[in-house]
Amino acid sequence: MARKVVGWHREDIKAAIRKRDISLEQLSEANGLNRRDCSLALLRPHFMAELVIAEFLGVSPRQIWPQRYNTDGTYRHPKSQTYHTRRHRCGKRQNGEAA
Repeated sequence: MARKVVGWHREDIKAAIRKRDISLEQLSEANGLNRRDCSLALLRPHFMAELVIAEFLGVSPRQIWPQRYNTDGTYRHPKSQTYHTRRHRCGKRQNGEAA
């Protein structure tokens, strides 16, 4: 029987962030994301928010969400990666409007 790949529980992620005296909203906004993006990353794939959270905690995103990454470390959701990388780069939307 195949063993299920399990990463961090979302409450463990939230607790680790709160222990450093910052909220998920503050972490999102400090990194140029929408205030809800880091919270949403706990529920579904969100490439940029995953990177922000993992960097803040000092671990790789693959450690936290192994089910979202391939064995070679590449992101399993390439469409999501392209969308979020393009949308949030330098705080500007894809069409050039301010975020």
